[in-house]
Amino acid sequence: MRVRALTEKERPDALNLAKEVFFSSGNLGYDRKAAQSFLEFLDQHTGHLSMLGAYDGDIRGMLAYDPEHWHLSLLFVRKEDQGRGIAADLFAELIRKAEEAHAVRITVHAAPSARDLYLAAGFEEEGEAISEGGMTVIPMEYLLQKHMLGKTVTVTVDRPYGSFHPLYPDVEYPLNYGYVEEMLSGDGEYQDAYIYGPQEPVDQYTGTVIAIIYRRDDTETKWVVTRETSWTKEDVIQAVAFQEQYFDTRFVWLNDQPRH
Repeated sequence: MRVRALTEKERPDALNLAKEVFFSSGNLGYDRKAAQSFLEFLDQHTGHLSMLGAYDGDIRGMLAYDPEHWHLSLLFVRKEDQGRGIAADLFAELIRKAEEAHAVRITVHAAPSARDLYLAAGFEEEGEAISEGGMTVIPMEYLLQKHMLGKTVTVTVDRPYGSFHPLYPDVEYPLNYGYVEEMLSGDGEYQDAYIYGPQEPVDQYTGTVIAIIYRRDDTETKWVVTRETSWTKEDVIQAVAFQEQYFDTRFVWLNDQPRH
């Protein structure tokens, strides 16, 4: 099975595949109004999407996504080819492209019938089911960068302990803050990182990534790096609250990840 980006001439074949699978699956259980809304989307609102195709002779599966917001819009595999790992191959290529672009998350509004497929691929439910175009969908997201938890990195400090924010002079840094040159973030700059532990200014610090802070509706993350072994989540959250309290954030922790 070969997965690749589709050319403009190949897009109609991918959309026809989507329609064929949609019809053969009983319109995914959608009522007439929702099914019509979905077909109108295929015909009129996919021009801005990038598409991937899985080929074994001819096209066997397709995936469409918004490359600006990294939102997955369509995923269909021919009925006779389902269970062959084609969806997983399409997911893998999408994740590769997202990581190459330094994205921090991939989102999808999943049909309830596809929920388990997305969970198996590593997506997580982001909230309650919602109505969209007459269809019930489940907001889900795939968080990137989690593979960096537990990695050793070096932080170059540009805002040392006790310094003040360059734009907000009443905000004092209660820890050292800087960047990791080995990784670019979603804004095209080096990856930002908090240093947890030293209570004095440092120029550079090597430690372990123990947490990744995902800000909702943002294109970048913040890492927490330390050499401490007795840290607690509460202490870390308190240490970075001077800045993160102003954002809708989610913390992903090293000690919450499954061991392999």
